[in-house]
Amino acid sequence: ATSYQKEDFVGKYALSNRILTDREKAMVPTLPDWYIIPKEVVRVCEHAKATTASNQPMRNFLFRGEAGTGKTMGAQAIAAGLNLPYTLMTCSANTEITDLVGQFIPDTNGFHGSTPIEDLPKISDITMHPPSVYMMLTGEYDESKTVDTPLVEAIRHGYVCELQEPSCIANPGVLVGLNSLLDNCQVITLPTGERVRRHPDTVIVVTTNSDYSGCRDMNQSVISRMDLIYDMEAPDLNTMVKRVMNVTGFTDEQEATKMAIVVRDIAERCRQTMITDGSCGMREFKSWVLSTMVTNDPYESALSTIISSASADPDNRAELISACLETQYSKTI
Repeated sequence: ATSYQKEDFVGKYALSNRILTDREKAMVPTLPDWYIIPKEVVRVCEHAKATTASNQPMRNFLFRGEAGTGKTMGAQAIAAGLNLPYTLMTCSANTEITDLVGQFIPDTNGFHGSTPIEDLPKISDITMHPPSVYMMLTGEYDESKTVDTPLVEAIRHGYVCELQEPSCIANPGVLVGLNSLLDNCQVITLPTGERVRRHPDTVIVVTTNSDYSGCRDMNQSVISRMDLIYDMEAPDLNTMVKRVMNVTGFTDEQEATKMAIVVRDIAERCRQTMITDGSCGMREFKSWVLSTMVTNDPYESALSTIISSASADPDNRAELISACLETQYSKTI
């Protein structure tokens, strides 16, 4: 595999000659020493920069993959390569379009609470018409009291925004409502009526895991607006070992390799036997190594890290212990 050095990557794909403010400079991610830059991240930056002068610059990207395959770190690395600030929005089943594009936030500085508690507005009042609630509290009618969400901030100022796990959203119309944002050089109308045009440097990275419980298939209208779609595969054994040793400071490469084999076997066993109520990947591997550094007992630490994370079902865990863990480690007494 090609190895990409950070000094040849970070900041080398700037989309314009813009000068960042001090706050924006602080928002540009710093890649940790242990991070190995994936080819997919470099390709995204290459495409984004190479198409900047075209009529349709490539600015929307999708990373799909299992937990721990580096999707979020990949989005942060893209921001580092483009030398752009990074923002993040994490979606849930209850995410609505207003969560993504913003809501009215009444500024009640100076309000001393003279309104009797029984006359204070209800949550439903705030949801239905925030300016009226603001007037009730302050005596002024103002429709301009809004706060930008990270997504709107990225669109307004030209940042990289990671939209995390949108496939979890229960309301299928929410992502469709973002289509105007995903179209390059389009505008979005905020709740205040302000029309915000997408900055030409704005990059949206959608990261999702469709295998998670609660995740749904991505809406096809959103898929069609992605310029590049990468399926992030689990790292190979050697990469797993190098990454976890760099992150944790663990120095025994032979032992780390042995543990990586167990993690890989558990993940494969879960796929084969349709154990889908847990996860066993890089995050769990890191936790196992860290715990082993405390206990000095890989078997004991495995039970509360990779085994317990893989499934909540006792029978499933027993099977994973006998089929995967005990092939490498003997049960401690």
